[in-house]
Formats: sequence, structure tokens, C-alpha cells
Amino acid sequence: MNALAPTWRFRILSADEVELEPTQRDQFNNDEVGLADALVRESIQNSTDAANGIGTVKVRFSLLELSGSDASRLRSSLDTLQPHLIACGIHAGQTGDEPVRLLVIEDFNTTGLTGDPSTLDNSHFRNFWRVHGRSGKSGKASGRWGLGKLVYSSSSKIHAFFGCTLRNGDSAPLLMGQAVLLNHQVGGQRHPAHGFWFSEDGPDGIQLPIVDKSLTSDFSDLACLERGNNPGLSLIIPYPLPGITEEALLSGVVQNYYFPILAGRLVVEIGSRALDRLNFLETAAGVKGVHIPFPFVNSVSERLGKIPTVEAKTSIEEHGLSEDHFTSADLEFLRAEYTAGKLVHVAVPIRLSRKDGSNHAGAVDLFLQKPPEAGDSFALFVRGALTVPGEKRYFAGIPAYGAMVASEEGTASFLGDAENPAHTSWNPQAEKVTANWRNPYVTLKGIRNGLRSLHSLLAEHVEQSEPDALIDFFSLVDANPVTGQHKKKTPIPNPVVAPRERSILVKPVVGGFAIVPGPGAINWTYPKTVTVRAAYDMIGANPFKRFNKFDFDLSKDIEIELKDIESAIVKPNVLQLTLRSPDFALEASGFDPNRDLVVEARSKG
Repeated sequence: MNALAPTWRFRILSADEVELEPTQRDQFNNDEVGLADALVRESIQNSTDAANGIGTVKVRFSLLELSGSDASRLRSSLDTLQPHLIACGIHAGQTGDEPVRLLVIEDFNTTGLTGDPSTLDNSHFRNFWRVHGRSGKSGKASGRWGLGKLVYSSSSKIHAFFGCTLRNGDSAPLLMGQAVLLNHQVGGQRHPAHGFWFSEDGPDGIQLPIVDKSLTSDFSDLACLERGNNPGLSLIIPYPLPGITEEALLSGVVQNYYFPILAGRLVVEIGSRALDRLNFLETAAGVKGVHIPFPFVNSVSERLGKIPTVEAKTSIEEHGLSEDHFTSADLEFLRAEYTAGKLVHVAVPIRLSRKDGSNHAGAVDLFLQKPPEAGDSFALFVRGALTVPGEKRYFAGIPAYGAMVASEEGTASFLGDAENPAHTSWNPQAEKVTANWRNPYVTLKGIRNGLRSLHSLLAEHVEQSEPDALIDFFSLVDANPVTGQHKKKTPIPNPVVAPRERSILVKPVVGGFAIVPGPGAINWTYPKTVTVRAAYDMIGANPFKRFNKFDFDLSKDIEIELKDIESAIVKPNVLQLTLRSPDFALEASGFDPNRDLVVEARSKG
């Protein structure tokens, strides 16, 4: 019996159905993470979640170009998709003589997409292909939202991709395709955004993957897959966007997955280059724009799982750690180790309480070390094998290297439920964390404050030599004294300077600041231009020069109320104001109340 030829099919929407557009694509291409980074993060997190426990997980990224008959074969698999692409205004992939660029992503030492493809069970196969906005993952697994797979279609000019998976015990791989377009009409019929490439229907019209060995083998050869008989998942993305290059993928791996690679839990191949724990530091040194102290990260990787320097006596509190968490001897030892430049490792218990009534004793590992150059700052927040870059703002400006690693099952589960869809930050008001856990705000606040409070305990009590600290309180010995004569003193004039009336005042308010007119504002000529800068204060550094975009963004994070003012945001922490009258007023709120805010307002002209 000959297998049916695969085809693209979008179901027909009935008149009473609501059209739902896939509006979440921007969550995977934003200020915190670019599209190539998001593609790397999603691919590798899915692979590490599916580890079979037999060997080190390996993920392979390969860009290739098909031409001639190979390009024609690939385009023929998209023939029945073309009417839907045209209906959505997508015209890529319709020229018959141009090469076809492919991105191939494969993982090894993983389970593949397990489960019964013909049923709606809670399996990896169903959750990957048929579920949007919900995930079956829990515990230490990195994914939670079921939205991450959108990055695969978002990476393609035609918003489509193919997947080929081999599971233990299967005689042949399972092959399917998926397109995520827009709601559209073809031939007068309404279609949803999601469509599939397959050959046969199963029970209740469910799309069945292709199992015919001749078809799966031909597709594997066409995409130069290295799957062989190794279980795992291979993804083929046709017409990847121009920004997805080997250099961008390499940068994404180096900046996001350095921790599990250095810990020996992950190997990544990009083109002809392989990154493992032995060559990672050498490879990373050649990647531009990466400013990560890898020796510190490597030290953290080597220490993880070993006996900590000290273990806190009690669970972390809302504001972090205090002297009450340690014995006096332990605290003295920690301070001595930190002062000596050694890596300090503190294990900290976490109180976790689920809404089902069960309690769990969680834990995090905190690492702290003095940087080789005074004033340097670096923070690493890790859940399982996944770095969470948006959380670095809770250690921003601290002149130290710090790492918070949550690898324990309960804590990783709690933080996973608090994570946003792009896995870049934690939110105590996220739907899953509020549904599953008690007091998530207090718990998360304690975890976030752990590193900063540990640094305060250790660094702010270290005695430092300041030879010039009292120079203004003592007279200096004259290097060339004249014997027998008294040096004549020159009187210092003390002119009376009338205080200048300030025209603009900056006042603190709860969670922010206000700008109001001072006595001199009445004498200004309007309109008047004023530039306002804001930053969180820091020790030993200019807060404006060391401002970090992860601290806040005036255009997104802060609520601003204006009176007789026109404003423009020129940088994430800089406002340019045009004052229209001496009755102007501005109030900005939404800043972190636990950090000291510094605000500067300067007028022009």
C-alpha cells in the first residue's frame, strides 16, 4: 500500500468560533533577549528537559543551503502551503530557481517526543505539536508556558517548520510540519493560524505523523540530519530570518548556556565548532560583545554539589540574610574568606508552602567573590540549567561577583512557575505561581535579596585602609622650614555669597520621585528644556555611568504623571522635558522601593 502524499491543511473555522491570533511572538524578541538568543534558549532548554540520563546532552545547530534539485524537493513540500502564505501576505519561498536556506537543530541523548500521536494524552508529542499556551512540564523542567515553541515558526520567513523525532523502540522516525500564520481566508473559507503538514487522519480527524520509511529517510537526507538510530528530536526550519547566523547562535550559546557547559552537563555544536567544558573558555574568548567573568563561573560550576563553605542556620527571610542566619564563628570565617579573594559558597534553606497544604524545605546556593579589579560587578541567576538574565538587576551595581543557583527540585519548581514565557525573569504575580504556592511575593523577594544581603554582611564589615581619610583635619609639616622664623599667615577672605534660588526641585515620593517648581521658576522664560536622569545608587561608582538597562526602563516599567510638561524618553533612564509654565509638575512611580534612587535634573539655557 502506497503512503499518501503529505499535504498542508488548516481546518475550517465555523461562523461561531472566535479568531485567536498568535500575539505572543514579541516575547521572544525583546530588549532582554533577541530572536537568535531566544531560539538557542528554547531549543537547548527543551533538550535538557528531555535528557535520557544516559549521557551528556548534545545540541547541534547547522545552517545549510539547498540548490538545484534539492531546493526543488524542499519547495515541493511547501506547495500546498502557498495559498495560505499568500492569504497572509507572505511571499517568501515562491521563487522557483533560488537556493533554499535551512536551519537544522538536533539533540542527542534525549528521549524524543514520547507519547501516543493518535491520542490527546499529556505526552511530550501532544504538548509539542497540539498545545499552545499550556505546558505539561513541572519540577526542575525549564519550560512552563507552552509558548516557547512559537520561536521556531517565528524564526522562519514563512512561519513554518518540520520536526522529525525518533523514540526508543520505534522502527522509524515520526515526521510532521507546522505553520503558525494568522487567521486568514482561502477560497471564501476561514482558517485558523495553526496548520499541519501530514499525510493521514487518525481518530476524530487528528493529524497523524508520517511514518513511511521512504518519506522520512528522503527528508532526513535532504536536511542532512545526523539522527541515525539515536533517539531525540530534529527540527528543520526553512528560510530562517537573516539575523539567524552561526555567529549569532554562537553568541547566544556563550551568553546563555555557559553555566551547564562549564559544569559538563551540555555540549553544543554550531556548524563545525563544538563547545564543551574543555574548549569553552578558549572559544568564548573569540566572541565579541561578551563580558562574562568565565573563570568565576567555572569556579562556581566546579563547587556546585560540593560541601558549602557555610550553611545558613535558618531559612532566608523576605529581606534576605542577616547576622542571625549564621553563628559568629561562621560569619567571621566567611568575611575572612571573602576578604582573601576566595570563592564563598553559602547554602541557604528556603521555606516553600504549596496551596495543596504540603510544605517543602527548598534551598539555593549563593556564591560570592571579590572581583580582580575593584568596582567590577557581575551577577548570575540560574534555575536548573537555565540562566535568567532579567534577574541580574537585583545585584546590579554591587562591586562583586555573585551567583544564585537553584538546582534543588522544590525551589526550581517554584521559580519555574514564576517565570515569564521567554524565561528571562520571575514574576510573583504569574498565574501559575499564585495558583500553586502560598506567599510567592515574600518567597521570591527573599531569593532575589539573597546575594545582595550576603554581600552587605561580608563586604561592608571589612576594614579598609584610607590613608587620606583625615587629611583635612590635620596640618601638614612644612617640607622646607625656615629656622627661627614664624611663617606669616595669609588671611583667607570669607566673602558672603547670597544663596541662589533654585528653579527646580526633586522630591522623593513612595516608589519614585517628583519634580516641582522652586522659587526661581517664576523668573524662567518658557518653554524651558530640562533633562532628567535617574539610576539606583551604588557604592564606589557613578550610578548614572553604571546604569544597567535591567534596573528599569522609563518607557515600560515606570508610570509618569505630567502637568504642563511635554516629555520624551531618550534613554531607558533619561527624560527630556519641555516645561510650559511655572506651574509644572511631574511624578514618577514604580521603582524598586528597596533600592536608593538617585535623580538629577538639569536645565538648558
